[in-house]
Amino acid sequence: MPLARGSGLLNRPLSDVLNALASPHELPGGGPAAALAAAAAAALTAKVARGSRQTWIEAGGAIAHAEALRMQTQALIDRDADAYHEASAVLARDERSARRGVAMPAGTAALPVGDRERIVDEALFQAADLALAIADAASEIAQLAAAVARECPKPMRPDALTAVALAEAAACASAGLVAVNRKLAADDPRRASAVEAAQAAQGARERAG
Repeated sequence: MPLARGSGLLNRPLSDVLNALASPHELPGGGPAAALAAAAAAALTAKVARGSRQTWIEAGGAIAHAEALRMQTQALIDRDADAYHEASAVLARDERSARRGVAMPAGTAALPVGDRERIVDEALFQAADLALAIADAASEIAQLAAAVARECPKPMRPDALTAVALAEAAACASAGLVAVNRKLAADDPRRASAVEAAQAAQGARERAG
């Protein structure tokens, strides 16, 4: 079943989410996939921090931080999906109304070229903002997971390192989405911010070992 706008992706079975990511029509794959990876990394970080409470005095703070980041990245999955659905729906209606030989109801005339370009531009700018938000959150998760990896019991360290790797991948992927956004000027500060987020995540992975 297609995922409707506002349906809440993470309220659906995981198989539905993955099917939506695999579909050429359901989602803008890169953003939600990166946010999903970041959310999984945050969840793993919280798990390891919980297992470290007996030996690490700051575990409680790490748990709360990880859970807040998990909720933030989960929300970004749906925000990215909703933005995509909204822009796609407007443009799809416009394409249908522009078809020759098709009688359209009153008030459904094709969008003027300027309006269509504006909608596309707004969608691209919003995509850049969302990708940067995912990169920033994922970078923060990577740094938190690296700190947890240094403090957790040795048997739990592999899970913490997995969280670091997932978060680093999400940060780098999202930064890449910002980099290829054709509406951003070369000196747009979002480009530099995305690079900084990715570099911070990479540094966290290197420090974690």
